[in-house]
Formats: sequence, C-alpha cells, structure tokens
Amino acid sequence: MKTFTVQLSYAAYYFREEVVEAETLEEALDKAVTEADASGSWSSTDTTGNTFVDAVAEGDHFDLWADNVQQLPIPSRFAEDRGGPEIVVTVEGGLIQHVDIHGGTARVEVHDYDTEGTSEPQNQERDPDGTAYLRTVHSNRDEDLPNTNPAPDSAG
Repeated sequence: MKTFTVQLSYAAYYFREEVVEAETLEEALDKAVTEADASGSWSSTDTTGNTFVDAVAEGDHFDLWADNVQQLPIPSRFAEDRGGPEIVVTVEGGLIQHVDIHGGTARVEVHDYDTEGTSEPQNQERDPDGTAYLRTVHSNRDEDLPNTNPAPDSAG
C-alpha cells in the first residue's frame, strides 16, 4: 500500500457591497473591485465551497510545496474549478445540429469554413488573412442570453 500526502482546501466566502458611479458596467465593476480590495471590512457569508485538492504527492511529506517534492497531477474532478464544463457539439450532414453544455457555463464560438454554396453569403465573416467563414455562437451564460424581460415602457 502506498502513502500519499494530500493538501485539501475549501473556499470560505466573504462579501462586501460597493456603490459606485460609472459610465459603463465594465467601469463600475473595475471600480467596485478596486474599492473592495482596498477595504478591510468584509462580512462572512458563513458558507463554504466544496472541498478540493490543492496538491498531492506520493510519500509522507511535511511541505508539499518544497522544491524536492514532485507533485502529482490532480484529476479534474478533485480540482477547485472541477475542470470546467463538458461541451458536446452534434454535427450531422456537415451542419451543427445541437450544442449541449453540462457542468458549468460556456460560450462556444464555431467558425465554419465550408462556405461554398451557402444560402447566407451576407452572414460570412473573414479571418485576418481574408478567409471567409460562417460564425455561430452557442452559450448558456446569462450575459449571452437574449433579454426575455424587456424593461417596461416608462412613458406608459
């Protein structure tokens, strides 16, 4: 039987609310992060994330981060980010029929260089070298989804 030393962690979540003024969302987020980073006043949510593996090595080691310790690769299901989502692209007859995204959020951009005889030449884009392609985007991220609840008409 082998001996392994495993360093485990979990994320403890803290929060801080910032009110900022900005011209754009990106500018507001940059300002909020800068102000939060400069503050020492954060509150605990009293919740934690899943336990994950930071480091592992065969043997009994006092310090897994020492120069003489050879860490082993961590299988993605034990890693903090769990290896990201699994994306399955179904192609039939040379066309993408469906994109399934499991285990996380993702934005999948597809460049189809088989443009000969396309019925949508107006939708062609070009690479920097001038090669034409058809571009489609598949996503399950909130920021990429169409707004299904438009703002009410304020003149109403």
